[in-house]
Amino acid sequence: MNELQSKPLITANPDDEIGDVAKRLVQNSINHLPVVDDDQKLLGIVTSWDIANAVAKGKTKLKDVMTKKVVIAREDEPVDIIARRIDKHEISGLPIIDKNNHVKGMITAEDISRLMCAKNRKEGI
Repeated sequence: MNELQSKPLITANPDDEIGDVAKRLVQNSINHLPVVDDDQKLLGIVTSWDIANAVAKGKTKLKDVMTKKVVIAREDEPVDIIARRIDKHEISGLPIIDKNNHVKGMITAEDISRLMCAKNRKEGI
């Protein structure tokens, strides 16, 4: 996965307020946030859709709307394997974790698409 440029890791905590998480998503122009504990261990994931749903239902805490069963990528996995996993599970992104379950980043379908376009340009396709 070293073909992808690293972006700053932005995370959330289960006790975060929905409004604060919404601001974080908007300020960083992202749609996914890994939910972690104080040691950066993965606890769940939240998407902009989850936040919109939470607001519609009057929920206030992230732990009430986050997805706890998370499809993940390992930091040493090839991008094509991750792309197939995204397609298989019909999701738009997943957290990248190390062998200790610490979140190292996020990879999205958009990231993979950008990578493939850049690769094709480089190869003259």
